[in-house]
Amino acid sequence: MKRSSAGRWAAALVFLGCLGLGCGPGAWAADTVNVGLSTTLAGAIGPLGQSNRNGIELALARINAEGGLLGKQVRLLTAEDTAKPETGVANARRFAQSDKVKALFGPVSSAVGSAEAGVAALYKIPIFYSVSNDVDQTGRSFSRYVFQVVPSTYMEPRAVASYVAERGRRKGWKTYATISPEYSFGRATVREFLAGMKANGAKVDLVGQQWPELGVSDFGPYVSAVAARKPDFLFVGQYGGDLVALTRQAAAAGLFKAAGVYAGYWVGALQALGARAPAGAISSDRAVPFYLSDSSGMKSFTQAYRDKFGGWPPSWAILGYSAVEAWAQGVREAGTFDADKVAAALSGAVVHSLLRGPFRIRACDHQAEVPEYLGVLSGEVDPRYGIRTLDQVQEIPASRTMMSCQAKQALQHS
Repeated sequence: MKRSSAGRWAAALVFLGCLGLGCGPGAWAADTVNVGLSTTLAGAIGPLGQSNRNGIELALARINAEGGLLGKQVRLLTAEDTAKPETGVANARRFAQSDKVKALFGPVSSAVGSAEAGVAALYKIPIFYSVSNDVDQTGRSFSRYVFQVVPSTYMEPRAVASYVAERGRRKGWKTYATISPEYSFGRATVREFLAGMKANGAKVDLVGQQWPELGVSDFGPYVSAVAARKPDFLFVGQYGGDLVALTRQAAAAGLFKAAGVYAGYWVGALQALGARAPAGAISSDRAVPFYLSDSSGMKSFTQAYRDKFGGWPPSWAILGYSAVEAWAQGVREAGTFDADKVAAALSGAVVHSLLRGPFRIRACDHQAEVPEYLGVLSGEVDPRYGIRTLDQVQEIPASRTMMSCQAKQALQHS
């Protein structure tokens, strides 16, 4: 007898206890395979890693509740990387050597992600990125074992640029400033945003750029420097706890009232800020937000997430879930956990995601052809969710944002 979707989710929640340390030694017998997640779980960007792990756990719990993968239960092993490439590499190497993992799931930091790609290639283990999104992960760090289900640092800022350019023409924005973290993600995001603005016919008078270190607590000097230039528009590349701190300090200085602004106000930051999130600010999401989807799969997932973890599921949970879906589909289609056969099965394949709908894994770089969602923060906090939500939403398709295969292949061989 086929169980209902709700019944399958209920069974999946029972299995979540065995994904960590909730089951005794006998719970994991020979018919078990391991997968590994080395990510950041503490500090300013830790909430991204935590919710991503939660989504991965829910996906694996559902697989296990439905009989496992090729008849085997799947166990998730996790490790803290402290956002340091050398730690991520050590964790991934340990997973490969000691735990014989059949898949790796990527971290929060793109610098760590690119470093872990080398481990995946060396040990022939597929790695799936669903938070870190530097274009170099599928560029200079690419191998046949690398897969990315999140829009890249080429795709996302170009989607933002198309939205900002259109609004900027209507509002008469001329002068622009940027503030973004000083590492590969931050630099690439600003570079591609500016390139995207030019590609969309916008004339940008760049009056200032600020590059805080990741995890800095005092944004005062950077806010003052930007405010002194009086830009019409400010592009913000900070995220997570850094964005929350910046927003509070910028609000005290009146910066966001004086200028239009873009920032990635994702669910975690919105929950932390509440009514202090700037109404009318342009924001984006890398997966369709849970509150904008009316699919039964998303509704069941949202309820399961709330039942197990509390709170509403950020996009990182949705993306983590879809990374597991991609790997599991590859395993099923290959009929084996063999990495080369799984990689071949996924290259160019359409992944059928319960939460995101179908999306293709492009053969030339294993980048998922997925959209970005742009909108403005609502004028009022939605009482159902306790956050400002996205209004005036546009779905920017991958066809408008992806780097060509020719350009990506040149990057892969650079």
